Amino acid sequence: MSGLPAADGARALLHVAFPVLDEEGQLEESVERTLAYCAARRLERCEFCIADNGSTDRTPEIGRALAARHPRIRYLRVPRRGFGLALKTAWGGSTADYVGYMDIDLATDLRHLAEVYDHVAAGADYRLYLGSRLKRGASVGNRTLFRAAASRAFNLLLRARLGVSITDAMCGFKFVERRLYDALAARCAFTDDWFFATQLAVRAEWAGARIMEMPVVWRDQPNSKSAVRFLDLSRLYLAGIAELKREMRESRVRDAGRAG
Repeated sequence: MSGLPAADGARALLHVAFPVLDEEGQLEESVERTLAYCAARRLERCEFCIADNGSTDRTPEIGRALAARHPRIRYLRVPRRGFGLALKTAWGGSTADYVGYMDIDLATDLRHLAEVYDHVAAGADYRLYLGSRLKRGASVGNRTLFRAAASRAFNLLLRARLGVSITDAMCGFKFVERRLYDALAARCAFTDDWFFATQLAVRAEWAGARIMEMPVVWRDQPNSKSAVRFLDLSRLYLAGIAELKREMRESRVRDAGRAG
């Protein structure tokens, strides 16, 4: 599997993955809206991948139709479920300079895709771009107080236990330099589940990568699946943080051994 050509035939600057699972209700509208925005802003060196990890509704049919209609879209059927697996599979088939993802509900405003594109096209030396709903300047709407408080609590826990400065590791908007991702993946295995994105952000900071955290305009969508999976995701994140803590300790032991 190879990367799709960008509109001008050059290698893509950005690979944008949409990880999806049973998204027949919004897939076509969101993809068409994204493509129209990119066309209007002349974001020509972008490629897109619908990474379907186990849909049982009409998502595959819609995804294939979109790919047939638009040369810059690939529909990818991932063999089994897993948010992280979907991203790893999609990114593994790209030669773009930067790989990343957006949630298919487009909760993060598309203006931030243009912002990342402009930085990459200008040769900025950031190696990871992270959307943040908690950084000063962000605008968040339609979110319940409970979900906002829970998100803030998890991110505070992440910072306290792992010694990172990232304000919002769980926001569904991230783009990483492909070479950095490849190097991190060669060093430590990434999970196949939802904690993949947090692992990416934490390990990039531990590696000393230059990171741009972007305060985003973000609107919670009424059909978001994360709202109904809060308890499952909470357990997953707590277990993931504990595993990263063990990874950090083991790394320090190895470093101390080398120094000795």
